[in-house]
Amino acid sequence: MIITVTMNPAVDQTLVLQKFVAGDTLRVKSSRSDPGGKGINVSRVVRELGGESIAMGFAPGGLGRYIEHELKRAGIETDFVHTEGETRTNIAILDEARHGTTILSAPGPTTSPKAVEELRGRLRSRLQAGDWLVLAGSIPPPLSGHCYNEIIQEASDAGVHTVLDADQDPLAEGTAAHPEIVKGNRREFERLVGRPLDDEESTLGAAQEVHESGIATVLATRGRHGAIAISRGTVWRGVAPRVRAISAVGSGDAFVAGVVLTLSRGDPMEDALRLGIAAGTAAVLTPGTELCHRREVDILYPRVRVEPIADAVNSRN
Repeated sequence: MIITVTMNPAVDQTLVLQKFVAGDTLRVKSSRSDPGGKGINVSRVVRELGGESIAMGFAPGGLGRYIEHELKRAGIETDFVHTEGETRTNIAILDEARHGTTILSAPGPTTSPKAVEELRGRLRSRLQAGDWLVLAGSIPPPLSGHCYNEIIQEASDAGVHTVLDADQDPLAEGTAAHPEIVKGNRREFERLVGRPLDDEESTLGAAQEVHESGIATVLATRGRHGAIAISRGTVWRGVAPRVRAISAVGSGDAFVAGVVLTLSRGDPMEDALRLGIAAGTAAVLTPGTELCHRREVDILYPRVRVEPIADAVNSRN
């Protein structure tokens, strides 16, 4: 079973504008709202790709109940801890004229440490050896990234495959617990290793550094250039097919869903990287937080090129 944890969920609202002009009154061409948060997005894409998962984490206030309802309506099992406050709303402004997206991301409501203990208890009762646990996204105040560290340690000790997709303190704290898989984009790895990553070589060097710190598999996404995977000493380059992107929102979450779903079925990393890139690429074809559609993923999958680049690691030793 795949279990996703979203500690800081959101209602993601996408506003489509013909042209965004700061300081002006603008007419919205269209809008949509979706359950959001990185782990929730992973569950949504796993479902779209034909898999099953359980979405867990926190569900503050009335909007938290709305997220639960929408996920259940989509056929996704949920087990959220109901917390005080109100679920945040993130706004993505899609500028058609410039083909760009501006995201306004709220911090989330104050959350008690008692909620973390309840979540950990629910995870202990559900997780079994061989399950896949995806910890994704930010952590609400005043909680720290150490929450991820403790959950990863407990799950790993129970024989669970652990996957971390986060940024800043949650990424650093979670990585210190040695999850099986760490995924990040260029900016996230720049903040983790403390230096700029301007090309494939520098990104590969950062991924290798994280891998050598005790992470079995490191996944570094590179936008339209695809992704790099280092898994147990083998390096793969995945090249994405060229498409006309509408919005990159949620593409990284779709990538994680494709990778984890493939690995949970016992298939090799090469296939996981291919499906991850196909799902991530399909996600940029949809506006805002609509994420990907299975038909586009199926079309893109055979067009993804995956090749080993083991020599890149050997040259650094």
